[in-house]
Amino acid sequence: MKPDALDRLRGTLLGEVLGPQDAGYGTARRVYNAMIDKRPAVIAKCLGNADVVRAVRFAREEDLLIAVRGGGHSIAGHGTCDDGIVIDLSLMRGVHVDPVRRTVRVQGGALLGDVDRETQLHGLAIPTGQMSDTGMAGLTLNGGVGMMLHKYGLTCDNLLSADMVTVDGELVTASADSRPELFWALRGGGGNFGVVTSFEFQAHPVGPMMLAGFLAHPVERAGEVLEFLRDFTATSPAHLSADAMFLRAPEADFVPEEYQGMPLVTLLVRYFGPMEEAWQAVQPLRDFGDPLYDSVGPMPLVAVQSMQDGFSPPGNLHYWTSEFVPCIGAEQIAAIAEIGSELPSRISIINVHPFDKAATDVPPDDTAFAHRTDSWLIHVIGQWQDEADSERCRAWVKEAGALLRRFGLGNTYLNTTSEDGETDRVRAFWDERRLARLAKVKAEYDPDNVLRFNHNIPPATNESAS
Repeated sequence: MKPDALDRLRGTLLGEVLGPQDAGYGTARRVYNAMIDKRPAVIAKCLGNADVVRAVRFAREEDLLIAVRGGGHSIAGHGTCDDGIVIDLSLMRGVHVDPVRRTVRVQGGALLGDVDRETQLHGLAIPTGQMSDTGMAGLTLNGGVGMMLHKYGLTCDNLLSADMVTVDGELVTASADSRPELFWALRGGGGNFGVVTSFEFQAHPVGPMMLAGFLAHPVERAGEVLEFLRDFTATSPAHLSADAMFLRAPEADFVPEEYQGMPLVTLLVRYFGPMEEAWQAVQPLRDFGDPLYDSVGPMPLVAVQSMQDGFSPPGNLHYWTSEFVPCIGAEQIAAIAEIGSELPSRISIINVHPFDKAATDVPPDDTAFAHRTDSWLIHVIGQWQDEADSERCRAWVKEAGALLRRFGLGNTYLNTTSEDGETDRVRAFWDERRLARLAKVKAEYDPDNVLRFNHNIPPATNESAS
């Protein structure tokens, strides 16, 4: 950069500009996953669309690559970079609800918790993810898997429009009626096409109260638990989300002291339909197998959405993988149970999510999100705190991923996958036809691949586009 570059940028932004010599730079460059340790040349903490436009134009003038940080929760570390500019949207967390139209406008730095707090004032909710400190931007652009997918689909399925700053510094809007091909690409194609500064979503009447909690079983009974969950899910109501989790019981108020630290397979139960039907809907889950403890009870939706926050807090070292598995028969259940019984650290976790109903009712070509087949998403969370454990824990995740790929459909959920030079997860998720379509959109909006800190889609060339 030119010697006066940072001062020039400071003179054009309302937000804060930080360089490596500035106080606060060390804190600002940190991201959720402590394995990611990047040192950008500049961090632009934007306060609005005008700041983002100016930051992008500055990056192009200075020939800087651009990383975009929304919530900073990317497990692969896509919200930062070495030597480039980080366009940091973390100060842009506004949420505006239109209770009449049941729509919600969300700025690009908003977290799930920000959205839930505002929408629940009106008895509304957006289908989102699993943790309240996840950023809405990355969640939406890569799909958005959460407890409401059986009833209302993925987060991206509820997107109505998006405002985006292109790499040329132009502010555009994408929707079904305006730039429809870009709108298609933004719903599952990741952060490849521009800096999305706000999203408009369709909301749904949910809450404020739900029925939720954990049903814990010894890990030795994992096979029985997974068989039961498979059979129960086949006919369960769409308002009910039931996942299996392999973990060591946390030191929490809802866990009896004698079980804390014990290896478990738990059923995470969340019912968000009519409360008068709630207890009857979840009773089969509570009746199964004499749980070690049962924490299911009424609680506000905003509390339910933060139930898992303490399991994977910021600052831990993370390495993740995931796989869509078409079914869980005896062989698949045995493999999942084996992985779940050998967690490499006390804070590693495996989530087993049924993926069906509304999420797979969407025609495959309606969005860029590629996976629309009834299946099970197996999410392997390698998580630890001591760097000396990194090689061992990463090796466990890789072994688990290799085992799951024996049964998988060949693709993954990119929001739950670390960067891995050994397998091309981008091509594993998007088939060649879909990837070619995405590459054409990339070529239109980012032909020089300035935005490459993502699950990257190279822009189409003249030869590849023909």
